[in-house]
Amino acid sequence: MMLQQTERFQNDIKQYNEAIEKMADGQDKIDSKKLLNDLIYEVKNMDNMYLDMVYAKQLPSTGNDMREKIISIRKQLDNKIKNTRGQ
Repeated sequence: MMLQQTERFQNDIKQYNEAIEKMADGQDKIDSKKLLNDLIYEVKNMDNMYLDMVYAKQLPSTGNDMREKIISIRKQLDNKIKNTRGQ
């Protein structure tokens, strides 16, 4: 199963969207939407990389970098949402 299709990922995306919609219009909201789009893009890239890996039967060297990037984007998005709730 593709990561982007998992129930957990879909729930995360839904929660992020709901939190972003509650944010006041402004740069934080714009930045949060961009981070969410970046997260979705990176997860799709990771899914595609694993599909390529299955067909090529070799491990790609970029897997760890992609995972770290996804973790970084999630942290930034979580912090952005958390910080705007306190305002």
